Amino acid sequence: MHRRRIQLIAGSTYSVSLPKEWVKKNNLREKDYLRLNEKSDRGLLITPDKEGTEKKQNEITLNIDNYLDYIEQILLAIYSLGIENINIFSKKELTKDVKAEIRKTLTQMSGTEISYEDKNKITIKVLLDKSKVDIFQTFYRMSLLIDTSIVNILEEMNIDEIRINENELDRLYHLISKILSLGLTDTEVLHSSGISNVSVIPSYSLISKRFENIGDDVKHLAEYMHNKGADFDQKKKILSFIREELGRTVSHFMKRGSMVFEKPDTAAVKKIKVMISKVQDIAIKDHLENMLRYLLHVNEEIIYVSFYNQLIESNHL
Repeated sequence: MHRRRIQLIAGSTYSVSLPKEWVKKNNLREKDYLRLNEKSDRGLLITPDKEGTEKKQNEITLNIDNYLDYIEQILLAIYSLGIENINIFSKKELTKDVKAEIRKTLTQMSGTEISYEDKNKITIKVLLDKSKVDIFQTFYRMSLLIDTSIVNILEEMNIDEIRINENELDRLYHLISKILSLGLTDTEVLHSSGISNVSVIPSYSLISKRFENIGDDVKHLAEYMHNKGADFDQKKKILSFIREELGRTVSHFMKRGSMVFEKPDTAAVKKIKVMISKVQDIAIKDHLENMLRYLLHVNEEIIYVSFYNQLIESNHL
């Protein structure tokens, strides 16, 4: 930690000297720019502004023939890196299957469109305004989609709505992954998205993944019940517990407070586990066990986040 006195220059400009070691470590020189971001606790975050000296990669060109088995994974990885112009080509011809896979993947990539297409090439533009993404609202939307699908199972099932919800969950998960990835290196994205400190990013990443996992199992459970005409005992009690615990977890998360999150009642969790263990259908039981396990993982991460918030408020992070 460094302490510096504020200097008043020419009666109107306030100045603070920078630590020499920090300047050298970041290869800074006279007249280089710095970014100054005011934090919610009135602190000031200072980072090097390498724009202009280090040109950020904003375009990539891929020979898709080299990635035919990994089209979805490759496109999502590029999306997470923040690259805004993606050129995909084939030395032969882009087949129907390749084009279909590209279009299918784009449904998971918020703010993207195909700006050019011919027999051998597709150009994708990412038009998303990263500064307008509130990561907490995105988490909240994910929780609402999960809740809506569970209610759908409890009431008159609409399998098409559940499928739509699951697709939207995937899209929101990849949006969060993109913002978290960019937030590690771009302080403007970090603060505009509502992330208080890079220390919480691993927990946010796992929470978003677990929400996606829960959504997958809710959808697979609904598909199985719909196709097989299956049902199970204690359905209302089991799914209502998952709904209520999800709601309690998200409510605490949205407050962004430093009060440590309370774990769910141990006896209540044990009771639900016993109910699930008595479900006769193995496929249904597996999905229910997964949903509960993922939800408990989220609970653990919320505890970590609330503790991190305590450290941030006390200036230990």
